[in-house]
Amino acid sequence: MSTIGLVARLLCRRSPNNFAASYLSTSSFIFGLPTKGGFNSKLVSCSQAVSCSLVLRKNLVLTSSIQSRVYGPEDLSERKDEVHHWTNERYLGLALVPLIPAALVYPNIVLDTALCSAMVLHIHWRLIGVIQDYIHGSAFNVFKYLIYVLSVCSLGSLCYFNYSDIGFARAVRLVFSQL
Repeated sequence: MSTIGLVARLLCRRSPNNFAASYLSTSSFIFGLPTKGGFNSKLVSCSQAVSCSLVLRKNLVLTSSIQSRVYGPEDLSERKDEVHHWTNERYLGLALVPLIPAALVYPNIVLDTALCSAMVLHIHWRLIGVIQDYIHGSAFNVFKYLIYVLSVCSLGSLCYFNYSDIGFARAVRLVFSQL
């Protein structure tokens, strides 16, 4: 609501009868409008202020719904699979909460491998969800296989780093100790 409309409503509410309201609608008053440099005084009539505070009713146009299927589960078995997958994603996200601090506090090969596997799987599922939501048609299969290849390569390289070098958690600790 505009400030002018608020002042006009307050002035018109204080009037005890229609005579005072009609008097206010014909009278003018000086109103201060806030600006960057302070207040700007402006002469505004009460009828202008009341008309500024009124909200015109807009006509809504309703469109018909789409009758064809829009990307989603077709039958009950697909819905059950998607709910099961959604639940597994949430369990993995909850498992990462204690796994990340445990791997950083007690760095060893078992926790490093578990952390890297869980992180790659979590990122893989999220990327697959993104391309399912935003990419359709033949490009979907290309991006899906590309994400599979990137996930397998990243898991393989992280496992190689864990077994042949200092490990993921020690590397993270080393990076943050050098900052």
